[in-house]
Amino acid sequence: MARCGKAWLLSATVSVSWLPYLFGWLITPLKMRYLWLIYNPDDQNVHLMWARQAMEGAWRFHDLFTTEPHPGLFFNLYALLLGWFCRLTNIPLHFGYQIFRTAVAFAFLATAFWFGSLFLRGERTRKAYQWLVCFSSGLGFLPVLWWWQTKNRPPFYFVDVSPELTMPEANSFLSVCVAPMAALGVTLVMLFLGNLYRACQLLGANSRSHLLLAVLCGVVVANVHSYAAVPMLIAVALWQLSHAAFTGTMLWRRWAISAAAGLPCMVVLAIQAFVFSQDPAFAQKAATPTLTPSPFILLGSYGIVALMAVLALLTIGHRLRQSETDWLLPLSWLIALMIAIHLPVSFQRKMIEGLHVVLCLLAAVAWERWTQRFNEIRHRLALAALVFLTVPSQGAFLALNGYWMVHNNLLPERRLMPTYFLSETHLQLMGWLRENAEKDDAVLCHPMLGNYLPVLTGRKVFVGHWAETLNFRQKLSQAMAVWEGRLPPEEAQAFFQRHRLRYALETDFERGAVKGATALRRYGEVVYQVGDDVIVRFSKQ
Repeated sequence: MARCGKAWLLSATVSVSWLPYLFGWLITPLKMRYLWLIYNPDDQNVHLMWARQAMEGAWRFHDLFTTEPHPGLFFNLYALLLGWFCRLTNIPLHFGYQIFRTAVAFAFLATAFWFGSLFLRGERTRKAYQWLVCFSSGLGFLPVLWWWQTKNRPPFYFVDVSPELTMPEANSFLSVCVAPMAALGVTLVMLFLGNLYRACQLLGANSRSHLLLAVLCGVVVANVHSYAAVPMLIAVALWQLSHAAFTGTMLWRRWAISAAAGLPCMVVLAIQAFVFSQDPAFAQKAATPTLTPSPFILLGSYGIVALMAVLALLTIGHRLRQSETDWLLPLSWLIALMIAIHLPVSFQRKMIEGLHVVLCLLAAVAWERWTQRFNEIRHRLALAALVFLTVPSQGAFLALNGYWMVHNNLLPERRLMPTYFLSETHLQLMGWLRENAEKDDAVLCHPMLGNYLPVLTGRKVFVGHWAETLNFRQKLSQAMAVWEGRLPPEEAQAFFQRHRLRYALETDFERGAVKGATALRRYGEVVYQVGDDVIVRFSKQ
């Protein structure tokens, strides 16, 4: 019965995560095509850009969103497998990405349920934990509701849902819904920590099998999602130190097992860091600030779950004083995450992945203590109330995405986020480029199209992503100068050669940027036209 309940909850969660995608498909305008993305297509197209190169046979990836020369040293196993899958099945990359997202979602939830079972004993406690992992969120819906009702920006937004900054990596449902790389990272971390925990408990062949699984997961997470590996390794060190402190003994076998599991991960992590440092495009991108919000914002973004987790620490502290050391591992992971997201690095907030899982574990402990005297019916009603109180931000997130899908191309304030739909004309232009442009040719177009063009054609764009395009603001100004015809032909020719710009698009996006027809024909000739939209090939004089 318990297994059926878990399977039902897992399937229901993944099904709910598909609702905004199905909504986008249902409202696709005539003569337009839905690209199966919601929320932030710009960042998701980055992963698909790597997969596109894998699909075409590469295994080391360039940044196709920028034209600066760089060696293209980046390697990512997830993107490689996605590209190979789409190549073998002939499934379009964007839809293949959703198939992979669904598989990762099932893997994440199943692993989270297993990981929780290592520390939570009672069936009721596990059920509360499972529901919280699947659907709980914080209080972000309150400022969003304020914004919807008053049309005025509130004093602050929480990051579990926001029209400005939402952090999908900080919440399990959001990761499952729109951030498969983050969900996969946490999945691998839980598998690593859980198998390491079991390896330290067991002896003989069973211990070795768990250790091998931990090694494998550690190596893969260091490559696939390096951000998650940093707090994971800190957690292992804290776990062994705290265990020695609470038991008063230094068990060298535990240290040896932990070192054997963590060392390969550290080696791969060091290789990743070296690769990034040697590739100027990726090194500059990694320096883009993504800093951790204030403690107040984080607390509000987890809301009731965070409050329950804090109260649970008292109960767990009593267990530790009774020499029950099982909880030292989740607590070490919690502390490691809090350390990692405040390290003096540019990518602080990206290391928050997994915090929601740990908080849900602790919240389930508080739930167990509060409801231990409830009968079955009362417990079910109480759990339903808890889910009702912690789920509103997820509903607000889905509603916000539905609003964006309907209005993204209409509202000026949304123009900087890539569109969710491309016209058949846009796709015909990109199809021509895919067939006729040389591999090293770069394309000048509006970033609304430039964010999709590398994925759909495998060609570089001059400006396409706010972080992946180096010197984005400067390049956008340079693009405007070309569209408006403000560059003298000689200067423009040198500019095109420097960035290997061979083609340019003129569509409704470029015309909208200059409020009329562009001056692209001043710099080259039309080589392909569909309706009013054209491809201009720059002269090689």
